[in-house]
Amino acid sequence: MALVAVATFASSCATIGSGGFNGKPADLYTAVPNQADVRTLFGDENWWVGTPTFGVSPLDAASTPATVKFTVSQSYVHMGTAEQVFARYTVYDKASSASTAMTEFQTAYGTSPSSPKVGDQVLYYGLQGSGGAPFATRTFVRVGQIVVQLAWSRKDAMPTVSQLAKIATKFSARLKDTSKLHARSASVDPKLLPPPGLDITYLGSTQLPVESFVVMILAALPDPILVLMRRGGIETFAYADYALNNDTHMEVQTGLLTFPTAADAADWANTFSPGTPDSNGIGNAYLPIGGSPAAGVYHFVFASGIYGALMVCKSTVDGEAASRECEEPMKATALAWKLSLGGLR
Repeated sequence: MALVAVATFASSCATIGSGGFNGKPADLYTAVPNQADVRTLFGDENWWVGTPTFGVSPLDAASTPATVKFTVSQSYVHMGTAEQVFARYTVYDKASSASTAMTEFQTAYGTSPSSPKVGDQVLYYGLQGSGGAPFATRTFVRVGQIVVQLAWSRKDAMPTVSQLAKIATKFSARLKDTSKLHARSASVDPKLLPPPGLDITYLGSTQLPVESFVVMILAALPDPILVLMRRGGIETFAYADYALNNDTHMEVQTGLLTFPTAADAADWANTFSPGTPDSNGIGNAYLPIGGSPAAGVYHFVFASGIYGALMVCKSTVDGEAASRECEEPMKATALAWKLSLGGLR
């Protein structure tokens, strides 16, 4: 199961009219439940929000249907278990295209209960999963031209349709009146992001809770790492999302931590470097992940002054291997970013 954030696109408020939803990804993101929302919904403080994906052109442009304007995706993980929730908000060019997509989902998955009713259309499915959370569900909700896809894996038992409806209601509640979806102000200083170049295309950025960074580094024992970061005064980090230009099926994610001192940043980089740092002090490695035997992602880690930086290059499909096309662009971007953070900009 695939594992959101204010995208700093040009500010535009969502409006309703003959063209339907005309907002930007930043507007839509305000409809996505945050970490506090999900903890309240599930009644458990062990739910952590992951990093978002902004499905904006050119990301995965070759396989994105022409009727899809853009997507915003968010993942949540339940610490101490293998349970996960994944939400994808897809904006279609018009309501009829979204309705067609719902028909296609029904054709693929089969008959669905018709109630409880959520949105304009809703589909509920229970599926057999695997691993530590083998009870998998899929819920699809259409509100006008927007379709929300929810994937939930549980460890204990298959949830009831009423439980799925409660979750679907929460995730689609803010879509009832898209005229109220207004992008929050961008909070990531562009100077803290990789400098513009020819290797990656910017999709969006935001400040995220430090829990998301721990999820991002694929930590096997995340709680002790979270405690260490909070002891160092770190509660949030600057996150950005990019498409890899030479293979837009690859997504590049960056995270930047701000430490109290340069020594703290250097200690962090030494501790969490995925490989032996090169002559520029940048450590990198291809890390295996769940999925097919060859599946993996690229991680690059370095420190520059009081900053600790992480870059990830991965497939847009979770569990699929990252392309080797990531390697040289990531090396060049990491070095340019390190020099930029050091004042060479």
